[in-house]
Amino acid sequence: MIHIRIIVTALATVLMLSALSLVTAQHRARDLFADLEAAQQLGRQDEAEGNRLLVELGRASQPAAIEAAARQLGMRPIDPEHTALLPPAARATRP
Repeated sequence: MIHIRIIVTALATVLMLSALSLVTAQHRARDLFADLEAAQQLGRQDEAEGNRLLVELGRASQPAAIEAAARQLGMRPIDPEHTALLPPAARATRP
């Protein structure tokens, strides 16, 4: 009779530990899933930001946009009257 009580107590203890382990594992899995979802959301946001920046770069690299930015900085188009061409020998000696 004592052996049966010991066996039943041991089995009940194992059952409780197993149930506690299962609950802990499920909780950890939920936490990991929430972390995964957050990381995927950040990835989607980064991808959208990258696409937006590519579009912005495409617009900014257009000749009209470059000319407008140069005008805002006070730059002027090249004037042939104010352009000095150096002879080939002078170009080679200049750093």
